[in-house]
Amino acid sequence: MHMNSPSFEPITSEKHVPALDGIRGIAILMVLGFHGGLIIRASTPVGSYYRQMASFGWSGVDLFFVLSGFLITGILLDTRDSKHYYRSFYFRRVLRIFPLYYGVILVLFLSNPEFPNQIWYWLYLQNWRPAFGGSTPPMMLQPFWSLAIEEQFYLFWPFAIYFLNRRSLSLFCGCMILMAIVLRCIAKYQGVDPMTIYTLTVFRLDTLSAGALIAIWLRNTDQRKWLERFKTPCLLITGLALIAVVIFDGGFRIEGLASQTIGYTLFAMLCAFLIAFVMLDSPSIRPLKRILEFSLLRYFGNRSYAIYIFQMLVLIPLNQIYLQLWKQNDVNGWRAVYTFCVGVVIILILAIISWHCYEKQFLKLKRFFPRQAGTAVREAEPVV
Repeated sequence: MHMNSPSFEPITSEKHVPALDGIRGIAILMVLGFHGGLIIRASTPVGSYYRQMASFGWSGVDLFFVLSGFLITGILLDTRDSKHYYRSFYFRRVLRIFPLYYGVILVLFLSNPEFPNQIWYWLYLQNWRPAFGGSTPPMMLQPFWSLAIEEQFYLFWPFAIYFLNRRSLSLFCGCMILMAIVLRCIAKYQGVDPMTIYTLTVFRLDTLSAGALIAIWLRNTDQRKWLERFKTPCLLITGLALIAVVIFDGGFRIEGLASQTIGYTLFAMLCAFLIAFVMLDSPSIRPLKRILEFSLLRYFGNRSYAIYIFQMLVLIPLNQIYLQLWKQNDVNGWRAVYTFCVGVVIILILAIISWHCYEKQFLKLKRFFPRQAGTAVREAEPVV
């Protein structure tokens, strides 16, 4: 049963909103900043201050999840009446995501045949391996858990969009949000490992669902009017509740009691309402929107997938170099900061080369899988 066409001209994924690229740029910079802790140790004065500033950077992944849920749901809603709905979606996603991902793990596994648990990575199930008694993922591939969650989300979400009407789809998103909260509370009470709670798909569906819910509401007259009227109170209430979580846990921590139970959801809702503000072009947010449209920020956002893939492959070797050559002489920690900045430049260069020489060649094949409904739909970057 398909969604009835609203009487007003809805927001659609055909319209490119540059500020969303900026949001993606903020997300990848948060993640890079968090992983800078591999090199910048808290034992030095500069390192201690840096670690305090970057301690919440892990939540950049959650921001990616919310944005991905919003963009993917919008694309699916705007194209589900097309003749080749499933074929176009899945083949276009494969061409965007698989080449770089499988290219990197192929090189890693060929160079190290003893790499543990390889089959889990080939099947995009690496985030489930620790839950079944597997070893902790190697540091170079630890961030790939979020890519697995997104791929698993793709397995069922296009079918939910196609078969559920607007009311049922909104209810389904609400149920997934509530389910994630309840399951995390139970897992926390049972003493489940915090990193398992952080990386397992069933515990993280609230982030993707929060973004999806905004995409649905923006395409319906009544729900869009509700958003326009109550977005500011919702943003303020969610923000204050999240501040309470931060105070309770002494920071927004991956393993914190309040953070892992309700904090993840509150942050997802905060990001979702921020996206709603941007899409509705509220006057109060236009100064922030101009910042989000800053060209360098958008550039990082547009290269975020490759940056995320390459980050550990660069930062870990640089950390070894730093430890061997400079750690004993780096009293204040500034040399570690310089080393990290060099790493970011190298990562960005690799991302640029990968885009122009490798990824873009596969994307040329998308012409064989056009979208009949809205050919100008902007691609959603893989969540990272």
